[in-house]
Amino acid sequence: MTDMKLTKLPVFTCVFALSVFTSGMAAAGPLILRDDAFITPTVDTRFRYESGSLDTLDVSHNGSMRSRLGLMTKKVHGFQVFGEYEGTRVVDRQSYRAASVHGPATKTVIADPESNEINQLWVSYESVDKTVGIKAGRQAINIDNQRYVGGVAWRQNMQTFDAATLKWTPTSDLEVSYGYISQVNRIFGSDVFFAPHTDFEGDTHLVNVKLKSLPLGTLTGYAYSMDLTNRAGSATSNTSLGLSLAGDVFDTSASYYLEYAHQTDAHNSPRNYAANYGHGYLSYPICENLKLTGGLEYLGSDNNVGYQFPLGTNHKFNGFADVFLATPPVGLINPYVSLATTLPCDIGAALFYHHFENEDWDLEFGNEIDLVLTKKINDRISLLGKGAYYMGSVDTTPDLTRMSIELNYKY
Repeated sequence: MTDMKLTKLPVFTCVFALSVFTSGMAAAGPLILRDDAFITPTVDTRFRYESGSLDTLDVSHNGSMRSRLGLMTKKVHGFQVFGEYEGTRVVDRQSYRAASVHGPATKTVIADPESNEINQLWVSYESVDKTVGIKAGRQAINIDNQRYVGGVAWRQNMQTFDAATLKWTPTSDLEVSYGYISQVNRIFGSDVFFAPHTDFEGDTHLVNVKLKSLPLGTLTGYAYSMDLTNRAGSATSNTSLGLSLAGDVFDTSASYYLEYAHQTDAHNSPRNYAANYGHGYLSYPICENLKLTGGLEYLGSDNNVGYQFPLGTNHKFNGFADVFLATPPVGLINPYVSLATTLPCDIGAALFYHHFENEDWDLEFGNEIDLVLTKKINDRISLLGKGAYYMGSVDTTPDLTRMSIELNYKY
């Protein structure tokens, strides 16, 4: 049994949460689990089998169960409290390499270690007119498409943040968000010892402003200042400034997305670089049940440092084989195409193709094909299957194959 991870959970959150719990219970009467109960339990369980095979390492097989058990209060005068435990158990620690936490170093990495921790513990407030929302404590934060900040929900151990967040929506066309993060509880769990994988501390500030209902769609501007320090140092600290625009293509059923950003080293980072980022795609429903998407993502580099996304849900981008969770020092260009449809028996299906080169288009990394199948059994149970085959270049990266099957239950 591992030790429960409670590192630096803000004390004010625990005290405030307890006060809201007790005052609310006094007002609501005895605790009874019914539809209008003051406290409602939550359950989120995932059973997964995953395999990984890198040409230069042994094959990994991992059977695991992740459980999240929580309690959530009703809103009382705009206040609400949520607490959640998260634990991951595996069938055999020696059958795979769980990043730096456990398992033979000769096996392919599957980053789902055994772990025990307080996953979330927060108190929130929402104004009566719903224009102001505040949340403080250990929480999930997913900003926009999660490229910069996300919960990495694909992994068994979710990434959460000890943070305070504010959202202000004075009108339906304007949304302003601010977040302050003091600690990042990463996916590597409660027993991680390898310095680069330990949790981040620091002072991170996130500003995001959206202008909606513009003639061309929604314009988003952001400024993210990430002061990140762990036992490996401050190398990932950075500042990013960017803009994105998303909307429909005139009066057609096609949609588009465009984004540009600039990033520099910041705070105590020993690196010295300034890199650019760009992403664009166009989606079009070819017919009633088939959607085609084509896009290109550009991750620049400077001074042998690639564009950084240390807090992002990077599994969503650049292929599900996870070859490029970190940007290569020579940058990365990823043109891609996908097809999404619904198969018989209401099985969702999506097929992806990626091509990878460095930012100067003179070094080919490889190609990747991904397939995802999903099936919703009912409102609480769902199935997912995912496969990824990365075909690396002889001179750059080896081949990598990943496959997973999972059963999800939520209450």
